[in-house]
Amino acid sequence: MSHTVTLLVWAWLMASSFIVSGLIVGYASPIATSTFRFFLACLIMFCVLVVRWRKKGLKVSDQFKALFVCRSRVFHYVIISGALVGFFIGLFAALQSTTPLNTSVIYTLVPLIGVFIARVWLHEISPWLRILGFVIGSCGAILVLFSTQAVGDFAWHSGDLIFIGACVLLALHVVSVQKWGRSLEALSGAFMMMLFGCIWLLPIALFWGDLEQVQWQTSGFWYYGLYLTVFTTLFTFVLQQRLVVAVGASRLLAFSYTIPVWVALFVSVANARVFSLFNWGFLAGLLCLCVALFLIDRKQSE
Repeated sequence: MSHTVTLLVWAWLMASSFIVSGLIVGYASPIATSTFRFFLACLIMFCVLVVRWRKKGLKVSDQFKALFVCRSRVFHYVIISGALVGFFIGLFAALQSTTPLNTSVIYTLVPLIGVFIARVWLHEISPWLRILGFVIGSCGAILVLFSTQAVGDFAWHSGDLIFIGACVLLALHVVSVQKWGRSLEALSGAFMMMLFGCIWLLPIALFWGDLEQVQWQTSGFWYYGLYLTVFTTLFTFVLQQRLVVAVGASRLLAFSYTIPVWVALFVSVANARVFSLFNWGFLAGLLCLCVALFLIDRKQSE
């Protein structure tokens, strides 16, 4: 039960990142915002680690060097971070030639892609009922999305293929955390992801981030930027590290099906239109998600 609650908290935080990212776009480009999040989160996490090491009476320089002493582990976190950064860049590139609705619908394929990658790479065999749960979950998430959007606006765009590739990278990121994330504890692993994410993002931001247009002097930028840094970067990275190791990548990805529900709730509450959610599409989608999570959460032996 505790893992289920933590998974829901993770999904809630992820959903809030979609909302707040849309609000901060008027103050900075998406690439600049992502770079800001990674750099500030990396700095905060390093300070947390330093305090923790000192409380344990450990030498900070030795502990920091120990993070990089294993070359294979460094390579693994370069790949883990690169896949995540690749997802963000793919999303930004795709949105130049597609719509948020399209990306939302395609995003529902991430858990299924993750199951396929885990099957091929980790030889993780899922029972057919669990796979059915992922299919039903995708259908439920799409129903929720269409119940809150104009279905007539959905059509294939050139950017959709780019976003499919980005979704493959996101699924690869989560599965690779399951594969290699056990070599470090959650805080240290999250720091490594942020650090190498900064290294990946820095040249991208310098060339294509429109850094000169960032509105550093406005309170809105700092308000939304700090929320994205603390709650949807620091917290989600640490939670993801712990959850992937504890429950597996597939179960974590399964709870991403609830993200459209949280987003719909955020928007309806903000616009004082909660009762607009009580339509057949939203309720049917919610029922599908409940069935999907029940099937996915069933023990392998069942």
